Amino acid sequence: MRARQRNHRPRAARRLLRRLTPLLLAALVLSGYQFLTRDSITWHRDLLSGVSDTLGNYATRAEAGWRRAAEQIESWGARREGDPLPEADLQGRVVGVLDGDSLILRSASGTEHTVRLYGIDTPERGQPHAEQARSALRRLVARQTVQVVQVDTDRYNRVVGTVYRDGENINLAMVSAGHAWWFRRYAPHERQLEAAEAAARAAGSGLWAAATPVPPWEWRRRH
Repeated sequence: MRARQRNHRPRAARRLLRRLTPLLLAALVLSGYQFLTRDSITWHRDLLSGVSDTLGNYATRAEAGWRRAAEQIESWGARREGDPLPEADLQGRVVGVLDGDSLILRSASGTEHTVRLYGIDTPERGQPHAEQARSALRRLVARQTVQVVQVDTDRYNRVVGTVYRDGENINLAMVSAGHAWWFRRYAPHERQLEAAEAAARAAGSGLWAAATPVPPWEWRRRH
């Protein structure tokens, strides 16, 4: 067995060498020609540059796969955020506001659903600005009829979605007023929430008036 393995390796090496020989000869001839005519050898750099340009141009073309995927995800997010206003999965009257990012909705059938506002995170109980965030959400939706575009159901069996009242995106309103963070980890493609947080932060609105506000996910980790 060992003898056959030793014999096999030289044969494989010879086959590889035979296949590479034409390429090596072509490279040698091209190098010699460029050296004689240009006093320098540049064909290898030209080849790499061409490949790089091709790949770079493809990445910016509309048909590039990753661009199509990203644009589709963002279009879904835009529709859910109300551009245009999407069809609701759930509708009912808000009968309770638990905190700045969750509420209780009672449907026409009398069933109560706990709804977690998608893509945002507000201060936890005991954290600075927690009560202000809850009060802000209460002013927006308490005893109002709202619609919910559901994204998911979480491990606590809550409906996770975007809440609308009279066509207004309540999730976005909470972030715009500085009462909530954009929850980047779970909603990375929600560009309206991203822009709203940046504007609220720049204006020092709501919780951003504090020098160093602590994100709720950090607060939960520490407590």
